[in-house]
Amino acid sequence: MEQTELKTGEIREFFDRRAESWDGMYPDRPEKIAAIVTLAGVRRGTRVADIACGTGVLFPEILSRDPDSLLGVDLSEKMIDRARSKFSDRRLRLTASDCFKVRETGFDTVLLYNAYPHFPDKRRLAEYTAGLLKPGGRLMVAHGESRETINNRHGGSMTGRISWELRPAKEEAAEFADLFKIDMLADTASIYFFSGLKK
Repeated sequence: MEQTELKTGEIREFFDRRAESWDGMYPDRPEKIAAIVTLAGVRRGTRVADIACGTGVLFPEILSRDPDSLLGVDLSEKMIDRARSKFSDRRLRLTASDCFKVRETGFDTVLLYNAYPHFPDKRRLAEYTAGLLKPGGRLMVAHGESRETINNRHGGSMTGRISWELRPAKEEAAEFADLFKIDMLADTASIYFFSGLKK
C-alpha cells in the first residue's frame, strides 16, 4: 500500500470517529460563511462543488443562493451519512469518496472550507480543482478562523499524519498561481482564504 493511501485511510478514520459529534465541536460562523459563499460567486443557476464538505456546514448558505446543483464530497462515509440525515434537497448530491476519484467537470465554483490542511499534496489539489472547474470558474479555499488558531488545533501528533501546517495565504496561493488567477486573499486574526479564477 502506498504512503498516500495510508494517510488517506488515517484521515478517513479520524473523521469517521468524530462524525456524530462534529456539529457541536465548533461554533457556527454564519456571517463568515455568508461572506465566503458570496466571494465564491455562488448564485442562481450555477453548479457548485463543496470538496471535503463534512456534515454540510456550507450547504444552507449555498442552497439559499439557488444554484442549479450542489455536489458535496467527503472522504468520511459517516460524515456524509450525517449530512444526508440533515439535508434533503433535489439540487444536492452527496458522495462519500476520496475526492480525487470524483471525475466531473464544468463546475462554476469549487469550495474547500475548513479542510485545506488535510491535503498534503498541494500540486495535486491544484490540478484536481482546476479539472473540476470550467474556464473562468472560481476556486475558494477558506477557513473561518486565523491561521494561528488552525495551526494550533492541527499541531502536535497530528502534523504530518492527518494534517499539515497552514502557511501564509500568499505562500499557499502561489502553489495554485499557474492554474488560477488569484485575485483575493486574506490572512487575518479572524479569517483565512485565497481564491482565484481558472485560467
